[in-house]
Amino acid sequence: MVLENMSLSKKELQTLINLLKKVKPTSSGLPEEVFNAIMHLVPFIALELVLINSKKEILLTWREDKYWRGWHFPGGLLRYRESFDKRIKETAQRELGVKVKSFKFLFPKNYVKGSRTHDVSLVFLIKSSNRPKDGKFFAHIPKDIITEHRELWKKVQSYI
Repeated sequence: MVLENMSLSKKELQTLINLLKKVKPTSSGLPEEVFNAIMHLVPFIALELVLINSKKEILLTWREDKYWRGWHFPGGLLRYRESFDKRIKETAQRELGVKVKSFKFLFPKNYVKGSRTHDVSLVFLIKSSNRPKDGKFFAHIPKDIITEHRELWKKVQSYI
């Protein structure tokens, strides 16, 4: 057991391990307080959704919370034992009000130094059976896109 670079005693470490074993996974994810406590310890997997209209414009949604303010690609964190299919469809319905007809994996994006945490985003192009109820289509990158998605926009452009 390696304890270097940890500020826990052996006893504290064992207590932490025992407590973590009691946490039961749920389909809704971790409680926010638990997520916030461990997000700086391990990378998380996010699924980012790309929806493009017939004019080759990219759909972004506005996010304004304590972490980000600006336009961003809709997305969500993959839950424990959840399929890509389920997360993509639930996120598209919740954030955009659309039913997904099909989706295709485009590329991964590793945010090692994200402003909130380290996450690995898996970017998917989706096709929907109805028009989005939220968001706005952009032909050019908006100036107020969140920092993490600025590079993502540029890479998505190469797939259009």
